[in-house]
Amino acid sequence: MNPTHIDHQHILAFLSVAETGSFSAAAQQLHLTQPAVSKRVALLESQVGAPLFERMARQVVLTEFGAQFLPAARQVRQAMDDLAAVTLDSSRPLSGRLAIALSHYVGLHLLPTILEAFSRRYPDILLDLRFMDSEAAIGAVAQGTVRLAYGTLGHSAPSSVETTPLWQEKLVPLVALRHTAHRMPTLHELAQHLPMIAPAAHTSTRQAIDIWLNAQQITPLAVIEVNQLDSIALLVGTGIGWGVLPETLQNLGLARLPNTELAPPERQLGLITQKNRPTHRLAQAFMDCVTECRSQKADTQPE
Repeated sequence: MNPTHIDHQHILAFLSVAETGSFSAAAQQLHLTQPAVSKRVALLESQVGAPLFERMARQVVLTEFGAQFLPAARQVRQAMDDLAAVTLDSSRPLSGRLAIALSHYVGLHLLPTILEAFSRRYPDILLDLRFMDSEAAIGAVAQGTVRLAYGTLGHSAPSSVETTPLWQEKLVPLVALRHTAHRMPTLHELAQHLPMIAPAAHTSTRQAIDIWLNAQQITPLAVIEVNQLDSIALLVGTGIGWGVLPETLQNLGLARLPNTELAPPERQLGLITQKNRPTHRLAQAFMDCVTECRSQKADTQPE
């Protein structure tokens, strides 16, 4: 096999199938037909001289050789991205595809106006938004699957990843109004009678909540794990449990519990990028738009 003869489009097709686990999902991501993706992968397999995937009835998995080939293919994609970042003609209007990983909360509550402003300013840029948990978004940046991510910033990001805090949020204990009809319960009382509805234990948001509860010697009766915060707020509103959520998710059906012994926990959200990589013009344009929109919002806030 002569590496110089491998078409980089074949490598991109291979990576898309490997990362989505599906030829049809890869076709949607690459804006190709499924037969076109299958053909590119087949040509790559012919060039490398070994099968890269095991094609089962409803599942596509990497072969042993495919798993060995994956890190090298990611390095090729990263090198191509870096080359594009330093060779694009700066006088040309911005166009192309920009992949961004977003946590559901950031995408729904912190970035909508920014996404609108960016799409109006750069109509020829296709935003390939990939919604996932913040921890998965950090991993996607570390692997080079996406160039940018926005989510909750944890304390254990890989050394290859750089994080930039942009938002600071308080998390407050909330319960359905019907549980406060006669009197406002304390958090200790709630924890003894209702389950807590919270993100999964491995998430940085849940870890901040657990540290806060442990410091007050509060052990929930049980924990219902639901990763999307909007879904947690909806379930808390039904009265089946209580939660510790960003202040932005409090609504007319939820009551905030009175001050506890300790100040509410906080979390940071922001930008996730890969260290020591040239910044692509499209990525830089989006980051600049975020900075500009946040600055304009700060200027309009009442003093």
